[in-house]
Amino acid sequence: MEMELNNKTLKTHRESRAWSQTQLAEVSGLSLRTIQRVEKTGIASQESAKSLAAVYECSIAELLIQKDLPVVESRFTFSKVSLKAKIIHLSVLMPVLSVALYLYWTDHSSTVWVNILRDSIFSTSISKDRLDKISFLILVLTVGLPSLIPGAIYDFVNKQSAFD
Repeated sequence: MEMELNNKTLKTHRESRAWSQTQLAEVSGLSLRTIQRVEKTGIASQESAKSLAAVYECSIAELLIQKDLPVVESRFTFSKVSLKAKIIHLSVLMPVLSVALYLYWTDHSSTVWVNILRDSIFSTSISKDRLDKISFLILVLTVGLPSLIPGAIYDFVNKQSAFD
C-alpha cells in the first residue's frame, strides 16, 4: 500500500540534518533512487515511510500530507430551537428527572437497572465513589435525553425545526 508523504517535510528533515540524499539512503537502508523518487513525488511504500520516520525519529503521521478535512456543519443547533420547544423541554425534563433522581437516591427498586447497566459496562474495580457518579450520569442521560423529544416534535410539526 502506497502512502502520500509530504515531500517538503521530507526534504526539510533531511536538510536540517545536513544530509545529502546519498547519506539519507545509507542511513535509512533505502536506495538512492527511492529517496529521490519519494522526495520528488511524495509517494512511498509503507516500508519506506517506516524507514524514513525511524531515521527522522518521528511518527509516520508527521510525514503524511495533511489533507484539509471538509468542515461538516452540525445540522442541529440548540439556538435554532424555538422558545416554545425549549419551554416544553424544561417542563418535561424537570419533573421526570426530579422523580428519577429521588427514586435513585432513595434506593427504590425501580432504579436497580441503573446499577445493572453500569456494572455491565464498567469494571467493578473502579472506586465506589466513581461508580456512583457513573450511575448518576447514566440515569441523567437515559432519562434526560428522551425528554427532549416532545419539544423537537413541537418544532417539527410547526415547521420550526432546528434541523434545517
